[in-house]
Amino acid sequence: MLLVIPNQNPDQFAKVEAGTFTALSIWERTHIQEWVRQAPEVLGEDLLVVSMEFDRFKQSADRLDILALDRRGSLVIVELKRDGLASYADLQALRYAAMVSSMTIERLLPYFVHYQQKYLQQADANTDRAREQIQEFISENETFEELSNRPRIILCSENFSTELTTTVLWLNQVGLDISCVRIVPYKVGSNVVVVPTKIIPLQEAKQYLIELQQKEEGREQHVVQSGRPETFKLLMENGYLAVGDSIYLRDKLPSYVDSASKAATNDAQFRAEVLPRQGKSYTVRWLHNGQAYSLMNLTQTIFEHYHPAGVRPAGMQAGRHWCLADGRNLVELADEVWAGLQGKNETVTSPGA
Repeated sequence: MLLVIPNQNPDQFAKVEAGTFTALSIWERTHIQEWVRQAPEVLGEDLLVVSMEFDRFKQSADRLDILALDRRGSLVIVELKRDGLASYADLQALRYAAMVSSMTIERLLPYFVHYQQKYLQQADANTDRAREQIQEFISENETFEELSNRPRIILCSENFSTELTTTVLWLNQVGLDISCVRIVPYKVGSNVVVVPTKIIPLQEAKQYLIELQQKEEGREQHVVQSGRPETFKLLMENGYLAVGDSIYLRDKLPSYVDSASKAATNDAQFRAEVLPRQGKSYTVRWLHNGQAYSLMNLTQTIFEHYHPAGVRPAGMQAGRHWCLADGRNLVELADEVWAGLQGKNETVTSPGA
């Protein structure tokens, strides 16, 4: 919703609900593609458009909506959809990224020249001048020599499905660079106002994903090096946790969860109780609703509830966010316990002991 406020009478306002591009007879190629081509900053950053409807793919009739460069010199695939039915936009964009991943500056220059001649009416455009323009634009990378073989992707649509945003978050976590920009139209008098919002990555989500990736890498390295048992199993079997104990969601939280936990008047939403073991699995009871969860599922549920875009995070090491009442982190405590056990074993088996 928008509030439209008359300049001469700011005490008054009108509420304007979001419309749809379909209802407003706005089309993807005729309108949205032209807006983004002429004003790429609507996507939230400076971009240099170098080609439109790029179709120079071998053995494929696909057309890439917009091909651009960012300030670091990375290729950027911009995939546009005018409505929320962009269920396969992620896969389509990944295919385009793979197809242009081998692109070099020398191969890109003729396409950039063609774009300047066709869309910018620069009849005298040539490869030398195009090269200079690219070098001037890439101001954030003084050592730039060649295009990366890992292009970035920007998906731009009126809406995005949960399936798509979940996929994008996971792809970012495993090392790709994909953004989602929502563009919403509002009919204001005789005009249409388009409001862009970058929903992925939000700054909080971007930082969280970076931390998550670092934690996963550290966890994988730790498991390979130590072969440590699962956190709950280790703490329960060595007397550091018992059925009925409380644990608290307090540590290494993304900012949107951390601020919510600090503002909470009680800790029920951020507290769980250890339940008896069920088969090979350990579960906890969430004090907020009395339901049983695995620690992973509960952590994801809480994070999703407080996420500004309602996004459920992908893989994580949930125990890194939970603590005992005295503030000790479950994973860090388990690491200490395991190291102590390993030390004892070495003492017992060492020569001359």
